[in-house]
Amino acid sequence: MKKFVIYLSVLFITATNALAQVAINSDNSTPDNSAMLDIKSTTKGMLVPRMTAVQRDAISNPATGLLIYVTDNNQYYTNKGIPAAPNWVMTSSQWLNYGNNIAFTPGNVGIGNYNPVLKLQVTGKIGAEWGSPTQASYVFGDGYENTGFSSPDVGTIAVINSGVERVRFTYDGNMGVGTASPNSSALIDVSSVTKGFLPPRMTTLQRNTIGTPAEGLVIYNTDEKMLNVYNGMSWKSMIPTPEFACGFTLGINHAVANGAAPVNKTTTYGTVTGIPGEPAKCWITSNLGADHQATAVNDATEPSAGWHWQFNLKQGYKHDGTTRTPNTTWISSITETSDWISVNDPCMIELGNGWRVPTVTEWTNVKVGGGWTNWSGPYNSDLKLHAAGGLFSGGSLMSRGSYGYYWSSNGMSSATSASFLDFHSGGIIVTMTLKTIGCSVRCVK
Repeated sequence: MKKFVIYLSVLFITATNALAQVAINSDNSTPDNSAMLDIKSTTKGMLVPRMTAVQRDAISNPATGLLIYVTDNNQYYTNKGIPAAPNWVMTSSQWLNYGNNIAFTPGNVGIGNYNPVLKLQVTGKIGAEWGSPTQASYVFGDGYENTGFSSPDVGTIAVINSGVERVRFTYDGNMGVGTASPNSSALIDVSSVTKGFLPPRMTTLQRNTIGTPAEGLVIYNTDEKMLNVYNGMSWKSMIPTPEFACGFTLGINHAVANGAAPVNKTTTYGTVTGIPGEPAKCWITSNLGADHQATAVNDATEPSAGWHWQFNLKQGYKHDGTTRTPNTTWISSITETSDWISVNDPCMIELGNGWRVPTVTEWTNVKVGGGWTNWSGPYNSDLKLHAAGGLFSGGSLMSRGSYGYYWSSNGMSSATSASFLDFHSGGIIVTMTLKTIGCSVRCVK
């Protein structure tokens, strides 16, 4: 026993009595002046007390700075509290997985996640300050730009850009752009006095390649220079109010699915107002279904003639001189006392609300107001009415290039006859014809 004490004294312990310092080493070196205990070795380490977390927490009145090693997670802990209220803190320089605490893998941090694969990966909720309309609580970049998100009101989310609220989502799901109080009736409320709203801009050809467009889809047509909306069956031009629209072209995508057009095609109609006798009305300047205006009063071509309708029936017919489309069984008897009803009116169906077949009074007024005495009057007017002919017995084509037959929407003399405008080279009259006759339609608004 005596030899063992001497051996320790010589090889391991050098005591400096004056300074009450202790050195433990194998080279008899003196302790560092700043250390009460200086342990030196190149072959062995130092062991502090090892225990479980339960045993650690059972230490009575642990001194502030007390160091122990917890075997549950193989980490050092020190008491940063006071003996009466200990606060055991892990002393590791890098975070490691331990229960639901913060976890660290090289370059990645996880909160509630044991193996983060992103720079920051959180399992659970993340909280931030509420912020305000001018102060983001969740910021991007270095934070000095004050750009990010905030929640300036109950249940709201705001997008802050350089200290200014640009977009707000309200508690009921409404979105305000340029306004913190979006109208409750609007899912998206855009407010500005310096900027407008730009929908997608494309040509008619590009529009027509959109696959299965949704009802209500809106684009700006660069060919027509106006908005187009898909009504579930075809594209319609969104024209301005009548007094503003006249004089502008009207681009229409005719579709068989609407029930009035005999074929699918896109047509552009001119519009005109100031017609003598009915100066306040807006008219299209070619027949409904025509590709263009007639080149002469006796133009006998189908592209100039347009389509033909029987009275108060919405189905139109195209006749190219040989074949009628659709080539269905011709309706040879119509007996009724109704005017042309709006749900069957091809003008409203094809051109939109407000457009309709002219009344007998309107035809009479423009005939008298224009001083028409034969077919030269209607053709030389801004309406450019010409001899487009009609469909008679069995739906056969007659009188194209020699007579013009244009329906009115009312003015019946019997259940089988209705009023129409009839003209040729020798005269013009507003009179009656059988409702089964297929006449041209010129729309008015």
